[in-house]
Amino acid sequence: MLSLAGAKLQRTVSEVRLPAAGRTLPEVMQEVASARPAPEPVAISATLRRTGLVQAYLERAGLNPEQAGRWSSVFTRFTGRRVFEGGEALTVYKDPDSGELRGLRYNLDPRFAVIELDLGNGVIKVLRRRIRYRLEPVAVAFKMGGNWQSAAARNGVPPKIAQVIGAALEDQRALRRGSIVKILFTEKVSLDGTCRRPGSLEAAEVRNHGSAVVAIALRDRSGAVHLYDQNGAALGLRAMRFPVRFKYISSGFSYHRYHPLLHIYRPHLGVDFAANYGAPVQAVADGRVVAAGWCGELGRCVRIAHSNDTVTIYGHLARIKPGVREGVRVSMGQVVGQVGSSGLSTGPHLHFAIEKHDRFVNPLTQKLGENHPVSLRMHAMFERLK
Repeated sequence: MLSLAGAKLQRTVSEVRLPAAGRTLPEVMQEVASARPAPEPVAISATLRRTGLVQAYLERAGLNPEQAGRWSSVFTRFTGRRVFEGGEALTVYKDPDSGELRGLRYNLDPRFAVIELDLGNGVIKVLRRRIRYRLEPVAVAFKMGGNWQSAAARNGVPPKIAQVIGAALEDQRALRRGSIVKILFTEKVSLDGTCRRPGSLEAAEVRNHGSAVVAIALRDRSGAVHLYDQNGAALGLRAMRFPVRFKYISSGFSYHRYHPLLHIYRPHLGVDFAANYGAPVQAVADGRVVAAGWCGELGRCVRIAHSNDTVTIYGHLARIKPGVREGVRVSMGQVVGQVGSSGLSTGPHLHFAIEKHDRFVNPLTQKLGENHPVSLRMHAMFERLK
């Protein structure tokens, strides 16, 4: 992967002007030896606090409006974007002598970065490079004060990891004030150090008044992580009861329901949860996104495939969360969108449906993600991990 910090603008032998006729070889070699590499650019990296116009960010980085406009227009033509998103990493590379911009790197998303290079004479080259990561282990230990979510956030536990632990140990009643918590998880760090993303939970231990609860992560064949205690018994639920915090159920599952807009009777093969506009919608179980986009009458919707030939459907969304797209794996509780009223809808609500073996079933009577102990086939691996 291209690293701007190592891209020296050197004068090589081929770049030295040829000597006039009659110059001696020692004189030529002395001129070649006098060629010195340009100084390394000064790299200034930051994670952007808020979303803002590219040109405005570059002007704050020290460019005059004309220069900032030139760099930002090249960026926009290449990416189709006029803004830098808050939360992403931006690195600018400046000449240590003149302070002029020699390059910039911006992480478009967790997968790709855009690199702009000043080639001189007003020429700016743009490249897109895949971000490469390495996995680093992270160990955290703390004494709980307050509720679990706030204690985890104060001690640097990523929300995704905290959610997995909370769901797994909810029935154990171990996560309470005064508990000693130890967590081991991984973090994905880009090779240039500009991007850090939470990886997955490896293990956790919670001690309280002499008793201890241990959670050990084990991946199934699809790559989904499940937690088990020391004896190999599954911890926590494998599925959520509801995908959204709702006010009431506005329409239930029915084969003969009067449609409020079409004024006809027809099947309603799902459940409508009336909720606040913009409320987060969560995946009810681990799975893989098989569709994310416009789905006709359901408006913006997400379809997630789970084990046992089961698919869950989340419709009428106001917005699908960036990064939720076909082929991406999601975890139970992960936010996939926001409640809206897109498509054929009379107001903000979530249409939630479940297909089993290509047939719609009532979501209120289904049980997803049954817990099973570690299989005999995986037992030896589990013992090594433990």
